[in-house]
Amino acid sequence: MAGEASAGSSRVFRLDPYSLPVRGSAETGGTAVTAFVLDRERAIVRRQCHAAPPLTLTVPLKSYRGVAVRIEATSVPGQVRVFVELLHDDPALTLPLIAGDEPEDVAADWQAWGRALNLPLLVIGQDGSVSAALGDLGGVIAGPSKPRRRHSFFAGRRPRFLTRRKTGHSRETERLASREIIARN
Repeated sequence: MAGEASAGSSRVFRLDPYSLPVRGSAETGGTAVTAFVLDRERAIVRRQCHAAPPLTLTVPLKSYRGVAVRIEATSVPGQVRVFVELLHDDPALTLPLIAGDEPEDVAADWQAWGRALNLPLLVIGQDGSVSAALGDLGGVIAGPSKPRRRHSFFAGRRPRFLTRRKTGHSRETERLASREIIARN
């Protein structure tokens, strides 16, 4: 079955980010079962409720906020359960990707999912707040890049040497009038 972890693994559920498209399923609230297919451009979500016919939605990946990681404490003291999800504004469309007990192993897959789907990495706090994970390069925090040239703000406009030139204007079109000559008998 897709998404099942191997025996002896600390992962309860894992979808492989390197073998897209992937299939998975999840129970939402005990009343609906969600099955989904995920590829690089879209997620096809099929929801099956008890009293309603199945509902199939095609959701583009651009509508997802990012790949989020959430850590929950378990009943055993000192142990945690780590979840990686494809986070959507609508909780019914949030898709589980990984659930495991080892944060180090899940962190590598979390980053791999972010690269595979080209979505930002997010962290869900204990209070439910969502924040972007900061990328760091050693002691330096990587942020958005700044333009290298001073005039890059004007890059979409005309070049500097063309701004002094005047734009051309059209002349009146010439009308040519003549008689048509047709050879007849």
